[in-house]
Amino acid sequence: MSRLLPRTLAICLLLMVLVGSALGQAAESATDPTPTVFEDTPLVQQYQATITPDDLAAHLYFFASDHFEGRETATRGQKMAAGYLAAQYRKLGARPAQPPAAAAPLAPEAYLQPFTVYGRAFGDGALTLMHGADTVAARRFTPAQPGTDAYYVWGNAAHREGGLVFAGYGISDAELGYDDYAALANAGLSSAGQWLLILDDEPLASAETSLLPTEDGAPSAWSTNLFQKIRAAFQAGAPRGILIVGDAGPRAPESLAAEAAIAMEGAAKPQGSVSLEPPAAGLAYPPLFVISSELADQLLASTGRTVAELKADIDADLQPTVLAVEDARVSSRLTFETVPLGTENVVAYIEGSDPVLKDEVVVLSAHYDHIGIKPGTEGDRINNGADDDGSGTVALLEIAEAFQTAKENGHGPRRSVVFLNVSGEEKGLLGSAYYADTEPLFPLEQTVANLNIDMIGRYDPTHPTGSENYVYIIGSNLISQELHDLNLRVNEVTGIALEMDERFNSKDDPNQFYRRSDHWNFGKHGIPFIFFFTGTHEDYHDVGDEPQKIDYDRLARITRLVFGTAWQVANQDDPPAVSGTGFN
Repeated sequence: MSRLLPRTLAICLLLMVLVGSALGQAAESATDPTPTVFEDTPLVQQYQATITPDDLAAHLYFFASDHFEGRETATRGQKMAAGYLAAQYRKLGARPAQPPAAAAPLAPEAYLQPFTVYGRAFGDGALTLMHGADTVAARRFTPAQPGTDAYYVWGNAAHREGGLVFAGYGISDAELGYDDYAALANAGLSSAGQWLLILDDEPLASAETSLLPTEDGAPSAWSTNLFQKIRAAFQAGAPRGILIVGDAGPRAPESLAAEAAIAMEGAAKPQGSVSLEPPAAGLAYPPLFVISSELADQLLASTGRTVAELKADIDADLQPTVLAVEDARVSSRLTFETVPLGTENVVAYIEGSDPVLKDEVVVLSAHYDHIGIKPGTEGDRINNGADDDGSGTVALLEIAEAFQTAKENGHGPRRSVVFLNVSGEEKGLLGSAYYADTEPLFPLEQTVANLNIDMIGRYDPTHPTGSENYVYIIGSNLISQELHDLNLRVNEVTGIALEMDERFNSKDDPNQFYRRSDHWNFGKHGIPFIFFFTGTHEDYHDVGDEPQKIDYDRLARITRLVFGTAWQVANQDDPPAVSGTGFN
């Protein structure tokens, strides 16, 4: 069937849509669109009040301490964190979400949902630089011998060989008015099927000052985010591999050998990059190596130019210099070992009180994993992840305690409320994908909503107004306008009075936050969701994400909001109506 409608049919359908829209608007204007929430608002506020800044801090100062070693998926620290959460749910009286036979006695293991991820550990590698058939240099890399003047960084293609082009800094940026790949194309050259030789960083006056017209004069993401250069190289035409000259600028490391050791530490660790399935043989990514200026000069010998000369030419007038290195060839070989690794979600629930509705569930989710220990030997190396997502994790504990207290007082939720703490979020939303796609402990068709919390403890320095009294709500109306409206109403009637900021609530937002946390794996199944978030900050995915930087008063207010919304969804007669198409 053609995807194009005949013109007359299209006109008819358009008229039907317009008439239907007008009738819908008329019906809506005849009723009060403001949703009614809570039969007893003071009762909800009573249990909201049990969620306190002190209790949240008591959990988070321990949970985001060095004791848990950064909670990287499938590591000892992550498993200790899982044990802590399981013990907390058992202590407060929430039930484990395993089948009855596995749930008795209530050992902490009953709260765990084990699953396997697959890591890839670096075995060895080789890099050979040639002029024609003559070898200029050959280097071999192993975890025991990571390299001194060249080292492996990224990529998994078993064997790559090809010619070489020099592409300046490897930058393509219209806003900064600088594009090496446009210059490459204008010269009749292409990176496709060739190895790329590029300079590290960008044109710099000093380690702190860019020569490009950046907003504040500081080095741009082209210096601070290596994968921006990788993306630009792929977009220009898939290269055979990439060589970066790592010691030619003001930001160069004191020792390539020291950098090599750090890079190999990460590559040899199977937890570094994991997936739910063993890596497929067909997914081959071009390798990336850092090499010294001396090695690069040997490759460039036939051009009569050196790295220092080429760099000076570019920096002098900020015009790209690119060239083909006619007789140079580069070859690489890499081997890896696939390693199965065990990890686990932590799942607890409070059973609903209604004999019919208790089979429906409201899932509250937060990921408790983080990114582990930073490679290296000096300074603070543990990424404690207090905000990401220690803040959401301890919020779930407090919400669970509030619901359990209400249940013990005879005010339990009518629907069951599930507390899903997932692992593997930082590796690609793996824990929630396993739960939603492979082993949903509660049927997805009876899951009426997902409230997901990820990073609600800090302030976004890019917030347009600079307000501190906000929370970003993302995706709340993509699937259910009713859920969106209920959340706004809860914020109003319980007196929490946060600014409900929809800055990122769009599928077209360039940050794509609507698909960057665990709600994604519920939303893709058509389950209404809200993602609660307060934004990234200068310590995002860094060792500075520490518990003393959390605003516990605001964390408590956002947690009370999530509790109130969950209370409403768990107790109203009908689940939130599905009214949108989501992001499928």
